[in-house]
Amino acid sequence: MGREETMASTGFVPARICWITYVLAAASVALCFTAPPCEDPWRVGLLAICVATCVVYVFSFAYSNTSIYDPAWCLLPIFVAAGWMLTAKSSPSPRGWYALGLFVAWFLRYSLWWPWDGWTVGLRTEDWRYIDLAEKIGGVGRLYWLLSLTSLHLTPSLLVFFGLGPLQRLWTSGASGAPPLGALDAIAAAISMAAMLANGAADTQLWRFRQRAAHPGAAQHLETEHCAKTCRQGLWAYSRHPNYCCEATFWLGIAICALAGDTEGAVPLRWAWGGSVVMFMFFRVSASLMDARSLKHRKGFAKVMQEVPALLPVPMALDRLLDKILVPGYT
Repeated sequence: MGREETMASTGFVPARICWITYVLAAASVALCFTAPPCEDPWRVGLLAICVATCVVYVFSFAYSNTSIYDPAWCLLPIFVAAGWMLTAKSSPSPRGWYALGLFVAWFLRYSLWWPWDGWTVGLRTEDWRYIDLAEKIGGVGRLYWLLSLTSLHLTPSLLVFFGLGPLQRLWTSGASGAPPLGALDAIAAAISMAAMLANGAADTQLWRFRQRAAHPGAAQHLETEHCAKTCRQGLWAYSRHPNYCCEATFWLGIAICALAGDTEGAVPLRWAWGGSVVMFMFFRVSASLMDARSLKHRKGFAKVMQEVPALLPVPMALDRLLDKILVPGYT
């Protein structure tokens, strides 16, 4: 909310083009799995998500709107997971089904709380981060589109792949020899589901706050209107970015799910937990970008940063140290 903007180069993307983009992205994933270039399913999955991301990028470039990529964060992991399941040696295990269900629920949560205009009326705006990048490098030229490919398309796709990757053996092995469901599965599902529900609660609390704080006439355009006030109600009283915290926590549940299915320890711990840890690091940096923006647009936000942690309820001395490192100009 208040994070969708336009710049001179922002192009309109009709809804039919958005649908075509993701149909072709799904088809590219299917092609990678039906005609794999190697026998290693992990590498096939990595190739598939990179190819699908490049398909999305082609449309982003053609229509001059990087926000075509926005739903890929949730959709591409489902495409790759389906590819692993459908090419498995046997039918999926119960753990495989509930793991896939978590990703589908994750996508549906976003779709219900924040319906993407690309599916219905088309895109006329872009995420403010894309515009901020363009301003920092002097406009939308060759450098911007190179960075759009590497930083705004491939990097987030690789992040979700490394969070998804530890589940590869679970899906490609199928039900044959899969360990029975146990306590770790209950913990994994509970953490990921609780994270999604809490994320929804945080989004709802922020939406209601923004509605009350909006000036007359702006309540119907909250996603494109700046808000000069800071929400400190509900979950926002304990975290400056509870939505980011919940997003990272979702991946913690995914890591535990992978651990539950790997009773033989085939996946090294650094790989099994690496994706989840990187997600927390990524969202901590993302929170700092939001904070830098809020310091410019919201009076008194520096005081909020002194009193409320960015993500997790860590000691404020540690949080302030991270802010000094990550937020330009913050003291």
